[in-house]
Amino acid sequence: MLSNKVSEIMTTNLTKAPVSSTIFEVMEMMVAEDVGRVIITDDDIPVGIFTEKDVLKRVVNAKIEPRKTAIKNVMTAPARAVREETHIVEAFGKMYRGKYRHLLVRGRRGKIVGIVSMRRILNLAVELGQGLNETKTLGDIAAPAIVSIDQSAMIHETIELMNTKSVSAVVLTAAGKPSGIFTERDVLKRVATKEINVKQTPIEQVMTAPVITMPQSALVGDVLVEMSRRDIRNMPVSGDGGELTGIVSMPEILQYAQAFNVDEQVRRTWKEVAEYLDTEDQYTPG
Repeated sequence: MLSNKVSEIMTTNLTKAPVSSTIFEVMEMMVAEDVGRVIITDDDIPVGIFTEKDVLKRVVNAKIEPRKTAIKNVMTAPARAVREETHIVEAFGKMYRGKYRHLLVRGRRGKIVGIVSMRRILNLAVELGQGLNETKTLGDIAAPAIVSIDQSAMIHETIELMNTKSVSAVVLTAAGKPSGIFTERDVLKRVATKEINVKQTPIEQVMTAPVITMPQSALVGDVLVEMSRRDIRNMPVSGDGGELTGIVSMPEILQYAQAFNVDEQVRRTWKEVAEYLDTEDQYTPG
């Protein structure tokens, strides 16, 4: 249940890199191990974390040389952590408020013993939601407007747009119609580690195609299942005529999961988180 402790769902196999590593070495590690984050350590003590978001915001369009620059210059520090007895729903609220997808987990003696991700919570919500009565649809959620750009645009221009709009994905268009999507994951795997000339390469050469969409009438539970099955973080929403009307990210839709309404403790905790969200506007990069 979501009222259980994060220690029950955390990953204990931690991907780490020394603070002396270069940016390129860490990015290669992320691709090789198929992870979206690496814990940066100094003498085996976590001093930061490096994520796909950092690649997007601090590396690709920056005037730095990834093969020569130390990871400490672009990592997010300090690394955020919760205690192992923290409830899963509380950890999700912390991620949602801070707009990040990973939290380190501290053991009773203060040592980092694991990491919990928003994706793991999504998968858990899918498991718990099976068989539950769903009524809320994508149309009931205020999906943010789609940020799009023509597929002929250069990679550099597209990444500038993503950073300006603070989005993790953009929809690519051809003749005004969706032709693909470009995400933080694509930035890492198809651009940063391939050392592509971002100012001379069209975004269509590195986009993910075709665009996977779900209709406004789709139940939240079905959307969560699809995102979990396809291992994606953003779901474009289509209207009755098939046109794209918005895009929902993992944290935006996960908060509506029926799994958050299965027992009183989870309902009470999530209500407190929701009330906090209504009165605060926090943003933490990384």
